[in-house]
Amino acid sequence: MGFVVLALTLAGCASIPDKGDVEPVKASPQDESQVRVYAVPPPANASAGDIVDGFLEAMTSDDPDFSMARKYLAKDEARDWQPQKVTTVLSEAPDLEGPAKPPAPDQPGLTYQMHGVKIATIDAGHVYRPLKPAGYEQSLHLIQEQVAGHKEWRIDALPQGLVLGASDFQRNYRPVDTYFYAKADGWLVSDPVFIRQRIDPLTRMDPITQAVNTVLSGPTGWLKPSVKSSFPAGTRLQKGTRTLQFDDNNALTVPLNDAAAKAGPDACRMMAAQLFFTLRDLTSTRVSQIALRAGGSSLCSVTGDQAQAYAPGNASGRADDAFYLDSDGRLARLRPDDKKGSDKDNLVVGPLGDGSVKLDSVAIARDEKRAAGVGPDSRSLYVASIVDEAELGSPLVTSEGKKASDRLSAPSWDSRGDVWVADRDPDHARLLQFKNGTSTSEQAQVEGLDGRRIEAVRVSSDGVRIALLLTKGNRTSLEIGRVEQSGSAPHQKLAVVDLKSLTPQMETVTAVSWAGPSRLVIVGKEAGGVQQVRFIQADGSTSDASVLPGLNQVTAITAGDTDSKALVADSGDAGVVQLPTGGNWQAIVEHGSSPVYPG
Repeated sequence: MGFVVLALTLAGCASIPDKGDVEPVKASPQDESQVRVYAVPPPANASAGDIVDGFLEAMTSDDPDFSMARKYLAKDEARDWQPQKVTTVLSEAPDLEGPAKPPAPDQPGLTYQMHGVKIATIDAGHVYRPLKPAGYEQSLHLIQEQVAGHKEWRIDALPQGLVLGASDFQRNYRPVDTYFYAKADGWLVSDPVFIRQRIDPLTRMDPITQAVNTVLSGPTGWLKPSVKSSFPAGTRLQKGTRTLQFDDNNALTVPLNDAAAKAGPDACRMMAAQLFFTLRDLTSTRVSQIALRAGGSSLCSVTGDQAQAYAPGNASGRADDAFYLDSDGRLARLRPDDKKGSDKDNLVVGPLGDGSVKLDSVAIARDEKRAAGVGPDSRSLYVASIVDEAELGSPLVTSEGKKASDRLSAPSWDSRGDVWVADRDPDHARLLQFKNGTSTSEQAQVEGLDGRRIEAVRVSSDGVRIALLLTKGNRTSLEIGRVEQSGSAPHQKLAVVDLKSLTPQMETVTAVSWAGPSRLVIVGKEAGGVQQVRFIQADGSTSDASVLPGLNQVTAITAGDTDSKALVADSGDAGVVQLPTGGNWQAIVEHGSSPVYPG
């Protein structure tokens, strides 16, 4: 029984020791991402406990087709076991209890119970699903069967799929944003999945090839109704392709089957752009070009500059600066090179900056030409130019809620130039979209609220997904829904469907902002814990590295569409603070509040 663990470090030279004992390791430390696990076959005359331990350890390896893991299984189970069916993620490697003898003398074998805390699953389509922590218990049954002329213990009944502790999961898998086109628009939408960190044991594909293959397989089931792929039906990698490598210029040529040749030049460039954005984060250097081939012939190619025409989320706005409200509720620009954010020089042009209305919250259009503001006392929503002088027009909507907390939420802009806001009036709760920031509105039907109130609204840069903070009792959860529009005026239907929880493990979430195409930054706490700021993927996955430096009394947070933008937060008495990349929180505006980037 046992397996071999090799830890390879990136700093300095690494060597494999040629002396000393090989020791079994139950779970790999989370900070050792370069740990490699090599499974070994069961030794002769192994005890039942050694067989169970060895099998659980072998599941954490990169062994081709899990052939070593199958050696711990009885013949029928070795043939029928489907490790790809589902991956169950536990908070730690499973604990074992047993062996238990059969309840009747005529029933052979032994049973071991696996125990743990289940926190997530990944299905056969590479989709991650976070779960509220719950007890996990499954049994492994062993019998003795003939192996090489001897009776040996083997597992003849077990759950399908893999069972991994969180640290082994993070060592074996990595998140990847695959990309597909919004059906209603011409820009790309991220669709997060998980692939193997190294060679996939079942397909024998390296990570680059896995990512390409996942795009060719199409979007995940949750996102599929709202997106489409530019690849012709039946497009696959050229048969036998298991490795794809960038050349010295960091360009990649992808060989496809004959079905890909059906695409015209424009569609082909869209295909290449899908792969460009999918692969850009999988390499340590910048991707220069993606080229496609089929049947030995070149189809098309796109460079990085050409791919920007299809950039995710219609990133038309520069989003260079964050904005905030000063102590008088006036809208001001927070310039990166100017920490004197309270100076009048930073106030925006127009009625939202000149004090015509005192704002409680604000959102900036992605082109940075208009802003939507809520105030005073969260009662009314206004939209006005921030580049031209103008009179403040009539409010787009006014809430009848009896107190400020029961009135309008902070607004949010989508990429089409529409403004979203929630009216939290208990007697007339609704989610509204104002077309192009005008008084023409649609009320969105939100499926699956189950008596919960919408507390906050944040639309993704692509406009396809919407993050909602939903409150019921003392708990506020973060859920993400898919935005669907059907029909045409005056019979257009707007809906938010298929809500899914991103934070089932947290007791409450108090603030949220999108932080790129498929990542959010949240403020919240786990049961019995303290407030924390952390990044979370749009599928709900996190890592220990996503937890950010501590900050107290955070009531609002905002992030830009790229990692180069500093996080900005409202931290109670400290005012507006920012977190530069690689730095610590810094106070920048003592009497400011409600910081926002465009969106």
